[in-house]
Amino acid sequence: MEALTPSRSVKIGSIDIAIDHNCQVQLPYYAPRDLGFWKAQYKEYRRRKTGEQDDEVVEEPAVPQTPAKAKPACWAALLRPSPAAAAAAASKRATEIVSSQAAAADGRKFTTLEDVLENWQVEFSAPAVQPRGLVNSGNMCFMNVVLQALLYCEPFCSMLRHIKKSVVFSFNSKTPLLEALIRFVHEFRADRTPLAQLETGLDAPFVPEDVYEALQKKNVFQTLRGQQEDAQEFMSYLVDGIHEEMVSVLQAHRARTVLATGTEDSTDSGAGWLEVGPNNRALNMRDVHAEAVRTPITQIFGGALQSTLTVPGVTSDGTPRRSNREPFQWLALDVSSDSVSTIGDALDELVAPETIEGYMTVQGQPATATKQMALERVPPVLVLHLKRFVFCANEGVKKVHKFIEYPAELALAPAWLTRSSGTARYRNARFRLTGVIYHHGSHASGGHYTCDIQRPGGEWLQFDDVDIASLESVDAVLKEKSDRTAYILFYTICR
Repeated sequence: MEALTPSRSVKIGSIDIAIDHNCQVQLPYYAPRDLGFWKAQYKEYRRRKTGEQDDEVVEEPAVPQTPAKAKPACWAALLRPSPAAAAAAASKRATEIVSSQAAAADGRKFTTLEDVLENWQVEFSAPAVQPRGLVNSGNMCFMNVVLQALLYCEPFCSMLRHIKKSVVFSFNSKTPLLEALIRFVHEFRADRTPLAQLETGLDAPFVPEDVYEALQKKNVFQTLRGQQEDAQEFMSYLVDGIHEEMVSVLQAHRARTVLATGTEDSTDSGAGWLEVGPNNRALNMRDVHAEAVRTPITQIFGGALQSTLTVPGVTSDGTPRRSNREPFQWLALDVSSDSVSTIGDALDELVAPETIEGYMTVQGQPATATKQMALERVPPVLVLHLKRFVFCANEGVKKVHKFIEYPAELALAPAWLTRSSGTARYRNARFRLTGVIYHHGSHASGGHYTCDIQRPGGEWLQFDDVDIASLESVDAVLKEKSDRTAYILFYTICR
């Protein structure tokens, strides 16, 4: 904190506070660091201001303008916000900080972010929001569809709103993606009115500058070199990035706890364990991601596959079979085979036994080994990625254009699940379709993205950047389209 300058202003952090020229200030001036003091001063200032000059408009200090940036060399450069947008974002963040601190002063109960992350449970209570378009500022359609899909993913949106309500953020960039998504969700008004029944127009479309800025801080687009335009990979960067931020917060909290208590954090070494498999045969289990930290992201999207290697006789460690547990946040389904025409076919292909050529036993003898995948844990939101872009030796990367049939409600077949007792709760589970992201075009290197999303209450909407249309029913979502193909499917567990 700095002393009063001749220009009669005091600087707190990066905020300059102008002092009324009529007030008598004696130098040296001491500015307390106590936050409660400044809250009281601000409250008294507003009371006097509104009481004496109700009609006066109080202007905020002007934000210094930064020099104009050069013309972008690639599409990724479009993510860099303009000076005016950066100034508006800084002003909005300052307002949010004041609002959060004012809410704390009003007596609301707040907690730390690490406490929320450790204790949060999946909820489906997110309020319906009024649809709002997103501006495509240049090859950004793949981002817009992912953001719209996450906005209407009830557990994800509920998680963001719960964190915003429970935690006072300082917006200090330790969790830039999480904070950017919280601000993004805050841009939408709560409203359950169907689109066709709205008496007033929708709020104006906007550019999600906060998300773009946060991704730049993560150096995401610098690594992509301006060539990445894939919706699934963007969603992977975004969701994984939020998960990593949460992991960092939790690990730092646990490290502080260890230092304070002097006790070691007990974790599974991941060395492996034995389970009883089919026909009471021993099954040697190993978790290839034993160090993974549980976060709200893993609770919403996180599932697990069991990959089992079977060799006639015994494996190198003396057990008949060996299995790895492989976590996932979306299932990638191969749809290139001629035998695949439905989602059920693609899941059958995923769990079909695969023969491993050239396998050698520990004794150096050739053997016929098989590898088989099965679902061991299924998340509340099951995201299916249809692998439409495949590599061909003669043609390079090409798109699989054929129509893949997908149901409005997905029931998990017993053949897709492991035979362990832990999967019994999934055998009667049903998942309803809540979102579809489409790819338009013939090539992997370009095209366009749109999405169909279900709002709470069952209304289906079609999003094409700033354009929003209401669909008559889910039948319009399920039917084959001549100009686009389903690329990512969102299935939410039925409650």
